Amino acid sequence: MASGLTVVVDGQPVALDDCGWIQRRPCGCIVSALVAVSGDRVVATAQQAHEHLNHGKRERAAAEREGITVDTTELITMRHYREHIGANWECAWHAKRKKANA
Repeated sequence: MASGLTVVVDGQPVALDDCGWIQRRPCGCIVSALVAVSGDRVVATAQQAHEHLNHGKRERAAAEREGITVDTTELITMRHYREHIGANWECAWHAKRKKANA
């Protein structure tokens, strides 16, 4: 069932159902991802996403100590995810380092 909600991503209106939330470390690496709408669950704000991805006060506090906060939680379109991110969750620095160590 569609949520009927519309958001603005990169200056364009998009159905929330076609979006997802990602959380990044301060370096840029993605640490978690979440579709914005799944069944009856609707995650419409960065705060809701942060709380869903980091259950409980202790887990949120631990994430925040690592620099993973509401401010590092971003809404993206699933199209952007498929075309630009996919399995590439590492930031440029970590990806380069990983490749050098392979």
